[in-house]
Amino acid sequence: MPSELTIFPTGASTEEEFIAQCEADYVSAEVTTVAHSISGRPPFTHLLGVVELLHGGLEANPLIGRSPSAGGYPRRCDLGKRGGKLFVQRWVLEVRAGLLWYSQCRAGSMSVPGTDKPVQLGQLASDPPWPHFVVEAENFWRYSEFWGHRPGNSRWHRLLSSSPVDVTSGWELDEFRRAREWMSSEVHIDLFSRSVLLGSCHLRLPNPVYRKLDSHIGADRKSITFDLVPYPNRASEELELTFWNRRAWGCSEVRRLVLRAGKNLLRIPEGVEQATHAVTSPTRGILEQSGPYIFLETIRSEIRYATERRLVDGVPKADGTASQSYTIDVSGHEQVISVGEPQSNETLGRLRADEAEQQVEKAWSQLAIQWFDENERAGTHAIRDIIGMAHERIDFLDPYFGQSDLRSFALATTRHGLPVRILTSADFCTKKDPGVSMENGDALLHELASIRAQDPRLAIEIKVMAGAKSPVHDRFLVVDDAVWVIGASLNEFGSRGTLILRLPPPAMRGPGGAPSFSFSKDVFDAHWGRPEALSTPLQEWVAQRGLRRTGPQVRAVRRTVAERLRETQKIIADGLRRIGEVWRA
Repeated sequence: MPSELTIFPTGASTEEEFIAQCEADYVSAEVTTVAHSISGRPPFTHLLGVVELLHGGLEANPLIGRSPSAGGYPRRCDLGKRGGKLFVQRWVLEVRAGLLWYSQCRAGSMSVPGTDKPVQLGQLASDPPWPHFVVEAENFWRYSEFWGHRPGNSRWHRLLSSSPVDVTSGWELDEFRRAREWMSSEVHIDLFSRSVLLGSCHLRLPNPVYRKLDSHIGADRKSITFDLVPYPNRASEELELTFWNRRAWGCSEVRRLVLRAGKNLLRIPEGVEQATHAVTSPTRGILEQSGPYIFLETIRSEIRYATERRLVDGVPKADGTASQSYTIDVSGHEQVISVGEPQSNETLGRLRADEAEQQVEKAWSQLAIQWFDENERAGTHAIRDIIGMAHERIDFLDPYFGQSDLRSFALATTRHGLPVRILTSADFCTKKDPGVSMENGDALLHELASIRAQDPRLAIEIKVMAGAKSPVHDRFLVVDDAVWVIGASLNEFGSRGTLILRLPPPAMRGPGGAPSFSFSKDVFDAHWGRPEALSTPLQEWVAQRGLRRTGPQVRAVRRTVAERLRETQKIIADGLRRIGEVWRA
């Protein structure tokens, strides 16, 4: 089953019938809007709008209707000179008025109390096309409910801005952090963690029929009981449950059951391994859809008791000091508690173990982890294959990147003029290359000049990171947007046990949807863009190194024995003359 189902929200064929059904199900509409302004005055940039229809069994926001001084709305947050101000406004409408307000948003504008003119929203795209709704399989908001407890799943409709909305450009990091914290406290959403939601509007229809639907499996695992807890005055509602009985590799049967208040028994003769269900109403469409779930056979927990504490002294350092000591709680007693009995189906147990292995293999394949041991040829070809996939750029960060790596890897690109940037280290470049009797930096520059002479189209740049030790220890290869971690230096990759793995894409959490951490920007670009004293182009570094290495020198002169004797006699004569001058004085 898919994680979401798109459905027609009602059996009615007109919007008026849909509004009438909503008026029968709900008693009010709570509207929330969030806006941003640089000067604190119009025009405002719309960030978020939400209409929630509430029935009598749901918690309403008790602060709506109060003045800001009494904890009510509107509220604002002053982020600073660059960040501007954020505003939150909340108010209550009748159900029909709330739906018409949302229709106004679909038309491209919204009315907000306290503003003279409607706020223009620009072009918005429906998700899904109106009047279809999506039933959430998981909470739509990642961190918490939007407001209050909304049990029984919700139906959602969204209006998303056709073009990105960016209000965080130029913000200081502290302003961005303060904006996220304030939004999370005011509307319980980290709005800036999902940039696609900036400028959006949402209509939420909480489940109006029942509060909870629990499921319990029978002792023989051949029946399931669904316990339905309806809201008051909803016990007579007609509901249908559709049940999918699933195995590890697919669905084995679909069953339907008329749901009534209280316990509902569904018999599954072939037994239950996994399950998925959906609940539908003839007048509202789908109200709930679950993801695949399983029923536990047994639970085993292990309790460990700390019986002693180990004190570990700090390790002595080269300067005579010691690192900080630490303590470890050591367990000398364990207690195992098991509840339930596992089924004795050996074949099914092997199938579960195989499924677990498949999941592990899938996770490893996403990281593209490869291990090489005593096979430098295979390791070299693997790195070259990755480099050959590049369409936009190649970045190497290897503190030991040297002459041999330039031909072996930097020339493995398959596109003319592809930018190649290389970061190596002064620690490595100052060491001698025994094969050519010169320092590694000189050898690397000589090799770079040689290959540039052969093909001037090569766009290779090399910089040397300063320091007695490289500021970065590990080795990395960046191919377009993919970042690979390389266990060993390129010059001996695969000759000894080592691995290469691809990092997953970074999560978008920064200003304007920027990654929370990006190796390309936060590590490579940061070192590449440092002042020349810290990251120096290779040609300049070699020139500076040559001056430091030689410096002003006095040419040694070979002298004969007679010359040395005459020089000594001259020194003695000068000394006697000075003594005579002092005596006569």
